[in-house]
Amino acid sequence: MTQYVFRKFKISRTCSKNFVDYTSYRSYLKEDFHHRCAYCNLLDTAITTPFEIDHYIPEKIFKDVRPELKYEYANLMYSCKKCNGAKLHQYDGDGTCSSIVNELFYDPSTVDLNNYFYRNEYGTISSDDPKGLKMINLLHLHRSIHNMAWICEEIDQTLDRINSKLKNPSNVTPELIKSKQILSDYSLLCKQVFISNYNNSNFSL
Repeated sequence: MTQYVFRKFKISRTCSKNFVDYTSYRSYLKEDFHHRCAYCNLLDTAITTPFEIDHYIPEKIFKDVRPELKYEYANLMYSCKKCNGAKLHQYDGDGTCSSIVNELFYDPSTVDLNNYFYRNEYGTISSDDPKGLKMINLLHLHRSIHNMAWICEEIDQTLDRINSKLKNPSNVTPELIKSKQILSDYSLLCKQVFISNYNNSNFSL
């Protein structure tokens, strides 16, 4: 079975500032997470729905014992609406512990998720790891909306390669130009279907 790398970059937290309003970290999270969801790797420009800020250890857990986690940068994740909504208050561990740990989920900012997740040939987020499989179920990463996102991105990358080839006059052929047009039309349709379904709260596949 063909396997594709889950994430092509490493998340590094670079913000050294301290804010009392955790939403002030949004621009830093966006950059540190490469404009992608910490959990499903969706690119934020792929959708019209704004990304959200997830608390890795949920506020429901820490609010009475470690309230500072509300604005602790290491506890904040850049997340798409689907993943943040699925994760919600899910937590396992000792909420009073001084470290930032949620036993239900690998920390995307400290753990290389490529060691536990991959995409199959259909773009399905997959794992051979017990905790990885549990994360897929808890975050609903098996839903077809994530396949659609991956397919749209793969099409765009193919178009980029075609456009790169067309920059060389010797590569310009009627066949390649036609292929570009067909793929461009399909890309537009794919994105329209993806975005309309992503924004549909009743879409649960």
